[in-house]
Amino acid sequence: MASSTWYLDVEPQIFTTIEYMLATRNDAPFPKLHCTATSESATPAYFPSLYMFSKSKGDGYDLDGRTLGGINSTVYIRVWTNTLERDCADILAEAEKVMREQFRYHCESLPSVTLSNKIAYGEIMCNRMIGAGDKM
Repeated sequence: MASSTWYLDVEPQIFTTIEYMLATRNDAPFPKLHCTATSESATPAYFPSLYMFSKSKGDGYDLDGRTLGGINSTVYIRVWTNTLERDCADILAEAEKVMREQFRYHCESLPSVTLSNKIAYGEIMCNRMIGAGDKM
């Protein structure tokens, strides 16, 4: 039986995996990618930069209301680059690949990558229902 706080490990596990797969492993495709899970602005700004946050809603409490059987997990991944829109799209595509293949999330772009003031920006939203016994 999973602990009653199992859902608190979901976001850190996803963030650690995304950062490792995209930026820190030996053959990472974006070794200079700055990954963060905090919304605070860094000065000076880091490019390229990936910001991840999640919103989860509990679902399936037991009859006593103490044990959570599942969560509807939504993860948002935002990327900024100061180079090309294609660079931003490539980072988002790799992040989406990890979310789909490693964590079995359904992902969609919000909206397509745009360029504003020489900064390319894009975002994906990934959603999945996760049960207490599911393996991440």
